[in-house]
Amino acid sequence: MIQPDVMQKFPELFGKKKINGREVSVEDTIAAITRELRPEIAAVLSARRELLASPAGVQEKYAWPAWEQKFDDPISGKPWTFRQIVQGMIDNFLGRDSEWRWRLNDQVPIPPDAHPLTNAGLELTGPWAPLDMAFNALNSPAPVNMPDWEDASPPHFRPDGVPKTEPIAVYVALQNAKDIHEGRWQDKAYEVVKKGNKRSYKINKPTGQWPTRFNRPPSIHVKYDQIEVDGKPAPGTVAVTVLWTLNNYDALKRAGAGVYFYIPKLQTPREALVVEKILSRIEGAAGLPVGTLKIKMLYEEGNAGRSLPAIAWVLRRRLLGTNVGRWDYLGSVIEMWKDDPKGIFPDPQTVGMAVPTMIAYQRYNALMMLMAGMKNGELTQAAPIGGMAAVMIYQQSDAYGRSRYNPLALRAMVIDKLRERLLGLMFVPDGSASGQPTLEEITSGKVKGRLYDAYRQSWVASPEPAYVAAGNEPLRLAVNQIQARLDAKQDTTDVKGRAVPTVQSGLSDAERAVLQSRGLLNAQGKITPWVVSKEMIDTPEKIFSEQRWNDIYGVPKGEVTIEHIQHAFYMAANYGFQILNGNFAAAIDDYELKLRFMNDLATYRINVSWLWQLARHQAPITKDGVFKRSTLTDDGVELAKDAEPVKAGMRFTREMFDKVWNYHNEWTSEFFAELDRRHDPGRFDRSKAPVIMELLKRQLLSPRYIQHSARVLFELGKADAQQRAQILDAVFDLSREEVVKRVQAGKMDKVALEASDYIYDIFPAASEVVPQQMSAD
Repeated sequence: MIQPDVMQKFPELFGKKKINGREVSVEDTIAAITRELRPEIAAVLSARRELLASPAGVQEKYAWPAWEQKFDDPISGKPWTFRQIVQGMIDNFLGRDSEWRWRLNDQVPIPPDAHPLTNAGLELTGPWAPLDMAFNALNSPAPVNMPDWEDASPPHFRPDGVPKTEPIAVYVALQNAKDIHEGRWQDKAYEVVKKGNKRSYKINKPTGQWPTRFNRPPSIHVKYDQIEVDGKPAPGTVAVTVLWTLNNYDALKRAGAGVYFYIPKLQTPREALVVEKILSRIEGAAGLPVGTLKIKMLYEEGNAGRSLPAIAWVLRRRLLGTNVGRWDYLGSVIEMWKDDPKGIFPDPQTVGMAVPTMIAYQRYNALMMLMAGMKNGELTQAAPIGGMAAVMIYQQSDAYGRSRYNPLALRAMVIDKLRERLLGLMFVPDGSASGQPTLEEITSGKVKGRLYDAYRQSWVASPEPAYVAAGNEPLRLAVNQIQARLDAKQDTTDVKGRAVPTVQSGLSDAERAVLQSRGLLNAQGKITPWVVSKEMIDTPEKIFSEQRWNDIYGVPKGEVTIEHIQHAFYMAANYGFQILNGNFAAAIDDYELKLRFMNDLATYRINVSWLWQLARHQAPITKDGVFKRSTLTDDGVELAKDAEPVKAGMRFTREMFDKVWNYHNEWTSEFFAELDRRHDPGRFDRSKAPVIMELLKRQLLSPRYIQHSARVLFELGKADAQQRAQILDAVFDLSREEVVKRVQAGKMDKVALEASDYIYDIFPAASEVVPQQMSAD
């Protein structure tokens, strides 16, 4: 069941464990849950594929659920309609007892260390392998840490070319967690050689001051090849949740903490039910009350928003909050509109969290958590959680001195978290709403009602102390200090001739204007909380209106430019290159922002989805621009030299795509030449660069759309050259019937068929028989 090399290298992770006074087998628990839920996982993933392929219009196939649509209740076993679920949430918010009233976390209380409202500050995500990354996470001033087995995971495969003696990194991370939690690194240094220099790392905080850990498992669409159940790979989410719980529960409990998870990529209540069953089965095996394993959820799929109350209702025994985020969410909404030529998105780089559609998304998330998290008039049972700040600080030792741009990153962090804090201020007046009160009028008692301060936690990708401190501060301010923080004296620092506000500066005129345009400040610069009157939300129809759908899902306004197309390709190609080398959390120099940007599977999804949409419809360029060629600048090799003009109205044809592709190939060659000039070998195998270029050409020009296209990278990353060629043919060119025919004839490796089925969420019948290997001829 467990791949031999994994079992040999990590025997402590498997076998029987003592948990909560019980003896529980890791392998048996994974097998039992997989056997029970594998058919349901296949069903929900097939439903994803069918929705994605539906020819219906966007407003039809992604409409709010029908009021009479039924969802299974994991508690009673009886179905509820969408109307009943929404009505029950309304009744909870209004304090009305009814047959359908429900709220979050009403059975097992929220542990103090896991509460999203009493542990204000940043949530840091990142892999726990290598070990120094885990140490840095625990030393960080962020109050929450998310050891990542999802978008910024260590690789769950061994990249082609890596020696077989090298362990698979996801299991290294799991072993690191076990060792850390059991105290094996207490007062002990970890030493490692990096770039020829010996470095030493140590956990420098006592256990009681460590951040609360929320394990971030892979989604239900990811498989782990090294763990098989009945001859097939186990779902990654089952493997990680079981391994984390059974190896760490008792140690975490002794330390006054618990086992908590951050659940990604859920799209429907039925998918939520799968997760609920996984966690409740683990609780059952360990003899824990159902609801002990608390979770937060990444609300990162546009499809999930349609039925968000029902998803929360399915998870109501354990859901602490839903997180908003730009990255996967933006990719998912581009995906919703992918087949509509009238739904072409503007440059994703310009669709930030302050654009109107993203403001509507964040407010909707806050409203759902307010209504479901209310108890006795107070928001105590859950809270909304803010999105990712993904910029990385440049080190002072950077070869090009790009640490000079760090003030841009620090100020962006401050504004991002201040805006989220303002979006979480919701005021429910005692009577009917009349006018827009300011925060000062509310806190002084001039206006009667209840103020809710909801967004107190938010995400960050870097443990850098100055960066984390810049984000913690806005989230931790007392509510009556926020206005003074905005009105503080303006202070700037020079960044290459540009006056950039410092971390402690009050709002600049430009920053204030954006917040005013979004209704967060009035004309006088005073904070104006969102007024949520009871009359606005006292019936299901008022909440799930056509206007709210348009506000959230409408295509944002903006331009499609050749410069940003080249930028999106640059980011996708650079990140894909690193995935093929086994690096999921990749800091890439963003030559447009002049910042070091943390990319993961979500940013790859955005760029690939957008580029595919442009190529599919040969979308028009909307603004005059210029193709850029690579040149050596003060900031390194960048796409910065004007090449040839592109006029508004020109379409993104195959010819234009080829130029984008060729200019990036040129950049790659010059980038590697610059590394050689500096005698820098780089971290990664350069032979993978042509692989990602071939993949992007095949994928972006293919009529076949892939939802989580990083899975193509996973499959190519572990394949040899012959297998890669066959996988690309199977995924992008051949019909499945033809692939099966070739495999059965011994002309194509079965690996290609299995990869294609995995990438497209196809689950063949057990009766389908294909040979294990190609014929020798």
